[in-house]
Amino acid sequence: MKYFLERQKIPTRITWVNNKKKQTFFFINFFFFFFLATTLFNLGIELKTIQVVADEVEAIKKSVIELSSQHDLVFTSGGIGPTHDDITYESIASAFGLNMKVDDSTYNYIEAQIKKRGKVMTKHHARMATFPSPAILLRERKDIQIPIVMVNQNVYILPGIPSLFKILLDSLHFKLQSLSGSKFYRTEIATSQSEVVIADTLSKAQSNADLFGIKIGSYPFWGKNVDNIRVIVNVSGKNELKVNQITETIIAEIKGWPYLKSRL
Repeated sequence: MKYFLERQKIPTRITWVNNKKKQTFFFINFFFFFFLATTLFNLGIELKTIQVVADEVEAIKKSVIELSSQHDLVFTSGGIGPTHDDITYESIASAFGLNMKVDDSTYNYIEAQIKKRGKVMTKHHARMATFPSPAILLRERKDIQIPIVMVNQNVYILPGIPSLFKILLDSLHFKLQSLSGSKFYRTEIATSQSEVVIADTLSKAQSNADLFGIKIGSYPFWGKNVDNIRVIVNVSGKNELKVNQITETIIAEIKGWPYLKSRL
């Protein structure tokens, strides 16, 4: 499996981080990116691209059609609530020529929860149980009745509530693991040399690593630190032996050492 991505559906207004409310949404947005990327990496799945799409039907349709045709898996988050701007289900249904249909199981679950609170089921609640059809409704966690809706064989529609997004994505662990086949291995190297100094060494190492599907990256380490670290080099791939061998070679050539404080 080679091509993977996440489509993050959020309002365009969040682009402008100029007040407290918008800042909150902005950082929630990065929660999805980080959590999805980390989860997929740990499963041996390569995240290829992330898109932020406005609350516009045509924009969502164009994005999901393009990405679904070019990649093995597509994950969307957000836009499946009860309000007028929650248009992810409708837009994706339109993109693939699907109908919209109330799922009785989800409807009954939501209605039961509403009744427990002494409330009455409304058309707005029903929106959250109305999905593209036909679709596959995944309920990998028996204690969670809100499904992950999958359409077009590879588009997984998830909620925008961070805690629920996390739980439902975690519930796909074994399904996704079976698709990936094997995990990634990653090492990180610190060096006191600059990126300019080590650039040729890394280019040569990457040429050799390409034969084994291994990727080498680097990023500057800003600010003063007691170890005088200027650059962190990342080596990752599915061949653990080759990852370690290439790591040792790079360490020797850039006068580096294993970096063990990574938060990745």
